[in-house]
Amino acid sequence: MADALHNRRWISDIKGALTVQVLIEYIHLWQQLSNVVLQPEVEDTHIWQFSTGGQYTTKSAYEALFIGSTQFGAWERIWKSWAPGKCKFFLWTAAHKRCWTADRLARKGLEHPAACPLCNQAQETIDHLLVSCAFARQLWFNLLLRFGLQELAPNLEDEKFDDWWATASRRVTGLVLRD
Repeated sequence: MADALHNRRWISDIKGALTVQVLIEYIHLWQQLSNVVLQPEVEDTHIWQFSTGGQYTTKSAYEALFIGSTQFGAWERIWKSWAPGKCKFFLWTAAHKRCWTADRLARKGLEHPAACPLCNQAQETIDHLLVSCAFARQLWFNLLLRFGLQELAPNLEDEKFDDWWATASRRVTGLVLRD
């Protein structure tokens, strides 16, 4: 660093086409480096910004790879469940909105029903078919009633399958812990 800053030798390292963007970056870098004062008697330190202690660890570097990535919270509920593989696969496609429902058919320009064939009250989406359709709510109620968990059935306010499932899972965990 000291060699590059001495008499601005870093400038001679610039190679390639000098486009407008490169010249703008060059000017910005020049301005930033003009304020740098080296202290030869002070040892250089590096502070790793991806860990709280400022020290590099393999774990913090790996976690830094995922900064800004989209998190998918339902993966553990799906893949770590006791359900058969084909059920897990269906839930995975449902959670990612990849089931061939009328809304998806419409986006692809394919023939589709105007409304849900079961209730004829709303557009057919995977969320509608799994939680907000009157038939789906009744099915969930009857199924959960067999286990004494009918209060977990979707309500009129529930519109997204993943949100309902996460809430029901937390409530089940709370019920199991209390018993």
